[in-house]
Amino acid sequence: MAGPGPGSVPLVRFAVPGECVAVLPAGGGDVPIGAPGAGVLLRRGNLFDHLTVGRNVVLAGRLAGRRSLRSADDLLELVGLAGRGDDYPDTLSALEGARAGVAVALAGAPDVLLADEPAGELDGLAALELMDLLCAVAARGTAVVVATRDPEIAAAAQRIVRVA
Repeated sequence: MAGPGPGSVPLVRFAVPGECVAVLPAGGGDVPIGAPGAGVLLRRGNLFDHLTVGRNVVLAGRLAGRRSLRSADDLLELVGLAGRGDDYPDTLSALEGARAGVAVALAGAPDVLLADEPAGELDGLAALELMDLLCAVAARGTAVVVATRDPEIAAAAQRIVRVA
């Protein structure tokens, strides 16, 4: 496992549709960036503070250039934020912000969701709740790759890959 510090999460290519994979990095590398067919969930949720949560989801879908099979309201319901589309990001708790970030990452109907330390801003129980959500996303058919240094977060995944 790598020590603390930015830029130590390598781009991972271990995604299998319908599987939640945790990656425990042991070396340096770059943070993953978006690619066609990939959604990216960052530690702070990918949200623009000046837009409502719903508008963040809509914008992400448009920027992804892929036609989502779900509306923003459907995605917010999927992540446990039904009725919160008109709220602004600064009114959300840390866990709610992370959940909104999952909706944003899913807005373009990606084949793969790459999550870079998604629970880094959350306490223990909230972090595990977020992992439960990511595993539920994987169970619906989207490959989910979680890059983390936290063995408790990794333990929630179906498979753990240690990257040297």
